Amino acid sequence: MTLAGWPEGKRGDGAMKRRGPNVLWIMCDQLSRLALPAFGGPYAVETPHVDRLAREGTVFETCYTPSPVCVPARFSALTGLYPHRTGCVGNNTPLPMRFRTAAHHFGRQGFVTAMVGKMHPVDAQTHGFDVLVDFGHYYDYLGPKTAVFAQGMGAADSGCGVPWVSTYTGGRSPWRDVAASPTQPDLLEEEDHPDSFFAREACRFLEQYGRDEAPFFLFVSFLRPHKPFAPPRRFAERYTPEWVCLPPPPKGYDPERVPPQARPRPVPGAFTPEGDAAARAWIAPYCGNVAHVDDCTGRILGALDRLNLAEDTLIMFMSDHGDMLYDHGLAAKFSFFDASSRVPLIIRWPGRVRAGARCGEVVDLGDLVPTCLEAAGAPVPEGLGGSSFWGACDPGGRRPKGWALSELALGGPRPMYMLRTERWKFNRYVQGQSELYDMRADPGEVNNLADEVTHQAVVQELSARLDGLIGEEAARCQRQGRPLPPLPE
Repeated sequence: MTLAGWPEGKRGDGAMKRRGPNVLWIMCDQLSRLALPAFGGPYAVETPHVDRLAREGTVFETCYTPSPVCVPARFSALTGLYPHRTGCVGNNTPLPMRFRTAAHHFGRQGFVTAMVGKMHPVDAQTHGFDVLVDFGHYYDYLGPKTAVFAQGMGAADSGCGVPWVSTYTGGRSPWRDVAASPTQPDLLEEEDHPDSFFAREACRFLEQYGRDEAPFFLFVSFLRPHKPFAPPRRFAERYTPEWVCLPPPPKGYDPERVPPQARPRPVPGAFTPEGDAAARAWIAPYCGNVAHVDDCTGRILGALDRLNLAEDTLIMFMSDHGDMLYDHGLAAKFSFFDASSRVPLIIRWPGRVRAGARCGEVVDLGDLVPTCLEAAGAPVPEGLGGSSFWGACDPGGRRPKGWALSELALGGPRPMYMLRTERWKFNRYVQGQSELYDMRADPGEVNNLADEVTHQAVVQELSARLDGLIGEEAARCQRQGRPLPPLPE
């Protein structure tokens, strides 16, 4: 259905012919900056299409996730609100229907809105999108091969496309009879992998709607490089454990100097031959997944070129959170260390966003909605937690706010917070535990200054600033280890 046949009521008060740019978000899941050459990563993964975006756009070097967990990060990006505002604090906490997303805001301006890929919604809402292609459609495509994909999932609620399974089934997994392994050898042909499917569907959307009279907002959300660590065969053969060259351990790092919450997933025997071998075993297929998702990104960029849409499309390439990739001897996410909380972000819009530029100003994914709305010439709603940083791309736009907020609660009673400013990273846990890193002098986050007498004034200042951002009641709950306060109606 083209917009010419779209009901007038749907198009919203702001609808008009071809205004502003098209907006395309490409989000990867658990993509670490450490795996991307464009961000100086130590792992030499071949990512020609991400490299192209970096050459043709602006690389944001200091962007953070609002939460180092999938669902809270994604819905903060989509709403411009932080997890303590929405109550979406863990992978099993849905976003309440009353919160508006980018799809609602752009739809009101007459954009056709589409979500293709892993929304990770935990419930059956569409959250304002006109077009929704998610894992249910992928399973329809796979048919009997769905069980083959499930073999690599590791668990039904592992985050690999069906996080809501246990929600719908009361904890009983429909995959319980499938032998599962998080590093299952590749069993699907490349074109049957989920991200190949989503790339094709994104291209199909562009072909159907891309040249319509109305602009589009398209959110493409890939599963990889998140597990299952089973890249397509050609990438699995390229990235083997023998290929992995591990970076050296951080000099002077003493895990006893940091709170235990900062080390949620330690690798057994880290920085010993046994720990190194274990790290190579999962980093290799992870890098294969990175190469695959880069290839899928290239398909979408190719479709934009083929359809003559590239000049009129603002692209944001990003990840919901990172992966420790053995940094500090840790695995996965759930940490405020940069490898987990600092995410890649590249913005491209030919002729409007500087090509080959690098921006070091501090931003976070909660800023994306107001930034894109400002870039598109659309009104920015009041009351958002994030704010536009379009001025970092266009001199006439709003300047970045200069700080980033990240939260980690996992649905439990002990929320934790990170406040990042231009110089400092302050992490506050429960019962008075905290970390303070001077990111200018100590970008590797080795020397925790929180207990140093000479830095108590900085700790107090940042703690008070954090209280102001999250609200007094939320701050009290955080300090006392109580559940977050109820949300206002």
